[in-house]
This record gives sequence, structure tokens and C-alpha cells, in this order.
Amino acid sequence: MGEKKLEISTRDNTYYFPLDRYYYTQDPGHIWFKPDNDIFEVGYDDFGQKQGPILNVRTRKLGKDYPKGKAFGTVETDKFIGPQRLPLTAVLVEVNEAVIEKPELINKDPYTNWVVRIKPTKLEEEINSPDIIPLGNSNKLKRYIEDEIEKYEEE
Repeated sequence: MGEKKLEISTRDNTYYFPLDRYYYTQDPGHIWFKPDNDIFEVGYDDFGQKQGPILNVRTRKLGKDYPKGKAFGTVETDKFIGPQRLPLTAVLVEVNEAVIEKPELINKDPYTNWVVRIKPTKLEEEINSPDIIPLGNSNKLKRYIEDEIEKYEEE
């Protein structure tokens, strides 16, 4: 039937989060990652992309192994320039060139317009860490997003 998702509405916005992926919360957060066999697509969640139009996305070199939490690139909006952090220790295996050329695609559909594909090298060790919201855990995801809404929408 329909895709399972969490939907959270505020006075100004409605945010949605498919439950078929993980969410990474290390500051600045708002990274999702979804398994496809041994490769994971990585992108921005709906809350992150609604913080302003995405103007520029840059990534690091492919083929290198980067530690969890390391910036795999940067993102620039009209309000923010900052790191895109890896949710897992991984090798960068592919960059979505369409998103690099047209970063606004993330604003149009953040869940189909991934930024990079990664091959985790320490998956079993890292997948259950506290800064990762597990597949389908709508309660933990809801608490995280409500805290983020309070932090950012009150500014």
C-alpha cells in the first residue's frame, strides 16, 4: 500500500520521514541513509532541506575510507554553510552528479535525491550507536525532530 512514514506538523510546516531508512543525528544532523544490499544511499531529511534553499553541495574524493562523523562534504543554503557528516565509517563509492549540478533537487524531493553512496566498513560496530535512529523507530525519530523543531523554529 502506502509507504510508512512519520509526519510532523507545526504552525508553519509539515515534515515527513519515511521509516524505511536510518537517520543520523550528530550535529548538524538531518542525514538519512538507506541500505541497498551492502551499499547505502545518504541524503538530507525533510527537516534539513526545509531550513532554506540548497544552493551548493560539495563532496570529498571517491574511493577513500572515511571515519564515522567525518565530513564527506559541505552543503550551503541561504542560511547555513556546514559539513555533511558520514553516518558510518565507509568508503565513498558514488556521488549523485545530478544533485551536485542542481542542488535544489534535494529541496524538491529529499528522499529520492541522495547525495552519495557509501560502502560501510564497520557496519556491525556502528549501526546501533546512540546517534543513529534505527529503521522504523518512529518514537525516537519523533522525539528527535520535535527537539529540532523547538531549537530551530523558535529562533
